[in-house]
Amino acid sequence: MSCGAAVLKVPTTASSAAGAADAAVPDYQRQPEYAAAGGPVSGQGAAMGERSIPGEGSTASQDYSPAQPSAAGAAGVRKPASAFTGIPLSDYVRDGAAALALIMSLFMAWSYGSDGTSKSATRVDVVLITLVSLLSLGLSYVWRAGVFGPATGYRRIQDLKLLANAPYVLMVLVYTALSLTTADRFDPGAVAALGPAVAFGLAGALLAAQPRRAEIAPGAVDESRNRRWIHVTLGVAALAAVVALVQIIRYWAAYSGSGSSGWGIVATLMALASPAVLLIIAVRVHQRSDGWRRAGVALALGSGFLSLLALFEDLTLLQLSVTAFVPGFSLLFWMAFGAAVSAPSVARLTEASQVASTDTRNTLQPLLFLAAGLSAVLALGSAVTVITVAVGGYSGGLVPQVIALFFGLLLTAGAILTLRLTGKDPRSAYIMPSGYAGLLVVLGLVLLIVWVVQDEDFYLGPVIMLLTFVVPAALLAALWLPAASREQFRRLPAAAGSEASGFSFAGAPAQAPAEPQRPVTEAEAGSPADKGDRASEETAPVDRGTNPAQSAPAAAAVVVDPDVLTEAANPGTPLARLQELAANHPLARPAVAANPSTYPALLAWLSELGDPAVDQALRQRG
Repeated sequence: MSCGAAVLKVPTTASSAAGAADAAVPDYQRQPEYAAAGGPVSGQGAAMGERSIPGEGSTASQDYSPAQPSAAGAAGVRKPASAFTGIPLSDYVRDGAAALALIMSLFMAWSYGSDGTSKSATRVDVVLITLVSLLSLGLSYVWRAGVFGPATGYRRIQDLKLLANAPYVLMVLVYTALSLTTADRFDPGAVAALGPAVAFGLAGALLAAQPRRAEIAPGAVDESRNRRWIHVTLGVAALAAVVALVQIIRYWAAYSGSGSSGWGIVATLMALASPAVLLIIAVRVHQRSDGWRRAGVALALGSGFLSLLALFEDLTLLQLSVTAFVPGFSLLFWMAFGAAVSAPSVARLTEASQVASTDTRNTLQPLLFLAAGLSAVLALGSAVTVITVAVGGYSGGLVPQVIALFFGLLLTAGAILTLRLTGKDPRSAYIMPSGYAGLLVVLGLVLLIVWVVQDEDFYLGPVIMLLTFVVPAALLAALWLPAASREQFRRLPAAAGSEASGFSFAGAPAQAPAEPQRPVTEAEAGSPADKGDRASEETAPVDRGTNPAQSAPAAAAVVVDPDVLTEAANPGTPLARLQELAANHPLARPAVAANPSTYPALLAWLSELGDPAVDQALRQRG
């Protein structure tokens, strides 16, 4: 007897029990992966033996044996998709960054004490806990391979990741407490200061603990779980604030009568400024601001670059360590903060407030606000130092501080002026921030050269480095990296009432706008089979109103830019830009509907418009 469809209709007792067990588990927990903006992708159930019944179009659990194929069954068996299908590249990058940070931390100094520098690789507790965090990176891949069985859902994997990396966080808290309480002792177990391994290791552990984009359920199913990472973000900022406060208290308790109150004020100001930046970003992210989340990610990437520079012993402007008696602008917890604020769970919570990349004012507002704040800190710290040097009668150090004071005031005013002028006209929204970024780089480099030549103190060094490298890079990246933003600038006129400037990012002069063409009517459009291949043609929908005489001139006057259609049909166009095109360019809606990158919510909105061209494009999607 051949293995036909009749055999597949009668499942065995074991397979029926397995199917009942699977049915008891909600689909969103049983699926091994979720896309960032969609539903479940074919997953573990298919990989474990779900097959299509020939001739009926349904599925049934069965004891499938690859060794007994049949001609009738092979025709209806659908090849199961890989359990790793649909994982975005960012998830792999996040895993790689976590592994790299954890491994690098093993070769760095963990702490400094009376017995010298303690490397991470020489401490058994640090090595073992770091290995546990490294092994937790493989949980998602082992789960997708079906090792844990179909009853294990993505939520359990999220919990396992948190449990595996919790020991690292606890270890950092313990050593931080030891550093703040035993820094003045000379016992063998005393910790005088924390080293750079804490910064890199904590960032890697937080990256390893967070769920990936492909492991987050769509919609608000996991909102309570996603809020965990906003709380983690607030926790890291609060930890930095507590450390700074303890440093300030211990400093003034030890040196209040030493006659160095001026330098103590500068150190206190710098120590408060560092956690203040993190707390401002964390509070705004807690209020679901996507712009501030992106600003936090940008500062975190920049702090990672500065942390690598701080590893060079000759670079005295940056110190990636925490000492109980030496307050200052510390970057020790900045990378960990960035790891938490960049979590996909946080992005899912703030995506509702995401603005289009072409909205330059709202995109750059958080970065310009931070630039103004850091510049004000530079000016205030320099002013206190100038007064201290002048009153104390010190022989040197006055000229560099005066230069820093002048530059700080200039950069603060420049940030405020740039923020005001970005809303004046579209061209100013691009020209002014770019010019301000260039001003930051030039003045910052001048300050760095003066600081190195004059061998100035390190209190203002981190602020100068942030203003010179990190803030300008973040401004320029937010302004010019998105393709939609560059395209919008290319179309802007050179001045009010003039033609386009002709500038093109491709390196050649931009072509003049084409002459308006007569809209194509339905009679000239051809057969319905050709409509799917005309995403880039200039077509105008026919008005179905009751007065054709009024609709004809209006339709003839509407002409769509071919570049808009090309952008609407491009799968690489950002989702926010697709939404903007669908809302502001009715003739581009069929191309948006046919775009494979268009997200489900926008497709549902397009389907409710009743536009025949849009409906045709939606039908062709399948």
